[in-house]
Amino acid sequence: MSAVSYLRGIEYKKIGTTILLLTAVCLSGCISNEKETYDYSLYRSYVGNLKGIEVYCWEKDENWYSGIMPGTNRVKRYEEVVWLQDNLPCPLKTMKQILLDYPKNEIAAIIVVDVPPIGWNGRITDDNYESYVYVCEQLGIDFPYGQIY
Repeated sequence: MSAVSYLRGIEYKKIGTTILLLTAVCLSGCISNEKETYDYSLYRSYVGNLKGIEVYCWEKDENWYSGIMPGTNRVKRYEEVVWLQDNLPCPLKTMKQILLDYPKNEIAAIIVVDVPPIGWNGRITDDNYESYVYVCEQLGIDFPYGQIY
């Protein structure tokens, strides 16, 4: 093999290695864009607090989201629900995984709210029944008699 052929081989290897590295960088950028940007550890921290939780769900831009608030002894304020919607929206698929850590008796209510929330009383009506059934199916939760609220 001549010296020229040998040097061309090294150049081709460098080009190939460069293309491989660029591809890896591009693909890792695509993967990181698909990751959720929220830290849902707050939702996981409520497990076992003995106060129960309420799972608030809402539809925005044709996607469903949810959030958890602990305690079932009071109606949550408008500002609290808005904070969930603005700061910690959790896709239903992710929430389903989070709820697997909760004992079933800690999940006191699934509440479907608007964005921004309008007054709610936690009751299932003809207007929200389909949304309620959909959300419960997606979360893997069965409340056949409605929300406990």
